[in-house]
Amino acid sequence: MNGEVIGIDRENAYRYMGFREPFSENVDMKTAETADKCEAELLKTARPKFIWRVFNILRSGEDVFLDGCDFMLSGNDIKKHLSGCEKAAIVCSTLSADCDKFIAKMSVRGALEMLVSDALASAFIEQISDSAIKDLTEKNKGFTATWVFGAGYGDFPLEILPKLIAAADAERKIGVSTTAANTLIPTKSIVGIAGLSREMQNVSVKSCDNCNMRDRCEFRKKGEVCG
Repeated sequence: MNGEVIGIDRENAYRYMGFREPFSENVDMKTAETADKCEAELLKTARPKFIWRVFNILRSGEDVFLDGCDFMLSGNDIKKHLSGCEKAAIVCSTLSADCDKFIAKMSVRGALEMLVSDALASAFIEQISDSAIKDLTEKNKGFTATWVFGAGYGDFPLEILPKLIAAADAERKIGVSTTAANTLIPTKSIVGIAGLSREMQNVSVKSCDNCNMRDRCEFRKKGEVCG
């Protein structure tokens, strides 16, 4: 499934660049002009795609499984995230290997071009993941979906990434895989779990307390948040 995005969320990209609001006052002209050029190139270069696969949730005591999968969803955070949900979807989104090549090309042009391009790509892949959730709910009538709880977020182990990718057949369908160290390939990809329920659940929200980047986050150093 392809993700269609007309424009990249510039405000989110500026946050990734480390700018504070109001962006109209804090983003300098050179950065804004560079962002305009890089965004145009990125939209032409990236090949955004997403897939999702829905599973029934099986519970045995405190343990949570996906029907037909041979692994457990470990960690208290993912269990809380899926509380009240009867189904779950493995959601995989990517900007493709061409995006990685684009960012590498921008790094040769200069530090600003690389910073801006990487930030734009980070904002872009979040939009594609949001598009995947929209598609998921549109095609599963009567269900609402949680946000995508990514592997490595909170205490949901990063080591589960290869199993999620295999269960969704994401490598064959959209070219997403991992290294031996569980780094996603392409790097601008998101893989995780979204819960599905017939009523909106009081699910966990994205927060600094849950994020596995909290100890090295540039936003937290400035007393800010990323979203």
